[in-house]
Amino acid sequence: MTHSAMGERLGDGALSDRAAGDGLLGWVPALIVAYITLLSPLFVVREFSENSDAAVTASQSNAVNQLFWIGLFAAVVLVGWRRLPRLLPVLKQPTVLIILAFLAFSCASVLWSPVPGIAFRRVMLQVIVVFAVVAPMFMVTDRAALLNRIVAVFLLTVAVNVVPVVTEPAGPIGHEGIYAHKNQFGLVAAYAFVFSLFAVARFRGYSRWLAVAIAAVAILELVVSRSKTSLGLSLLIPALSAGVIGLGAISGIRAVYLVIFGALFGVCGYLFFNYLFDYSFADLSMLLFDDTTFTGRTEIWDFVFGIIGRQPVFGQGYGSFWGAGAGSIVALEAPGFIGQLLQSHNGYVDVLLETGAIGFGLLLLLVFFTLFDVGGFRGSSRAEAWLVLCVSLFAILHNMLESSWFRGYTLAWLMFLIATAYSAAQKEAAD
Repeated sequence: MTHSAMGERLGDGALSDRAAGDGLLGWVPALIVAYITLLSPLFVVREFSENSDAAVTASQSNAVNQLFWIGLFAAVVLVGWRRLPRLLPVLKQPTVLIILAFLAFSCASVLWSPVPGIAFRRVMLQVIVVFAVVAPMFMVTDRAALLNRIVAVFLLTVAVNVVPVVTEPAGPIGHEGIYAHKNQFGLVAAYAFVFSLFAVARFRGYSRWLAVAIAAVAILELVVSRSKTSLGLSLLIPALSAGVIGLGAISGIRAVYLVIFGALFGVCGYLFFNYLFDYSFADLSMLLFDDTTFTGRTEIWDFVFGIIGRQPVFGQGYGSFWGAGAGSIVALEAPGFIGQLLQSHNGYVDVLLETGAIGFGLLLLLVFFTLFDVGGFRGSSRAEAWLVLCVSLFAILHNMLESSWFRGYTLAWLMFLIATAYSAAQKEAAD
């Protein structure tokens, strides 16, 4: 019996889709992760500026990258056009509505952007990226297989990076692996470590032992990269997420409320410690980065907040501030090294800068509802809940020192999108 005949006999499109398989749609998220972590650094771009957020972002105008994303967008539409109606019920999911609202506001911001041409191109890129990442998650039937493929990509990434670590000397500030900068290497290794731990819980037999070995290698790669932020988050977030998921299972309290309570408790604890021992923000910076300015970040933030005050509600326009040309505010007014930057090294500050209080409010809502959806995972999906929470918290904390929210196709933003879409898709399936 053919797949189509089976579908007619059963009278159920979902069962027909399951019988036919997800095809390319089931591979799209893994292909995106592979492009960022393996294909692009190996074959597309190796250039990096110390003042940019990533080699990927610095090369957004690269024709290969443009062809990849446009081609992927077209492939998702062509291959999955029969399943496009599945996206209509998704519009009731809060996280999806918030993302669409942010994109719509970003499109509108082109009207008051000082560089409308640049802003429009960057908005369109973001629309393509969001659709290519999010849509397949709701269109596929077997999301477990989709997730396993992402795990496999990260395991392979760790293995590939062993070669340059063993055969090439480290750079002056840390090993770069196959990437152009040690912070890129550290970020990828951090995600790989989290996904390896997930594989340890998910797989059985030899696959589990392979995941254990890869997790150990990922930690070693983090150490040789000397990426303090990524190493610290890799050790903190898995344990924190396990505690939140476990406590939530016992108490019935959703993850979002536990995270908010933990954040408030941490801030209050820091303020109390500071009051008792006069331990300032500069002292914390000295402990982490061997200077009192978070490696120049406080100087950047002082300048940026002055600009935010000019357009606090609507912002400068999506993608309209950093890297906007010789006539931009940055080029004309930024002091010293700040004029060469492509980000403020804080994702929340950049969202407030470019999309104002409106965009910033939408971002906070997106984070809240993503964490809220994690609380809806039940039973055998506890491991998935832990993984989604790890990825979400990693982006939330990473953006305090780097900028990736709604920013091109940086790895932290893409992984947060995948986590958001996965949790929302699980919730939609449960409903």
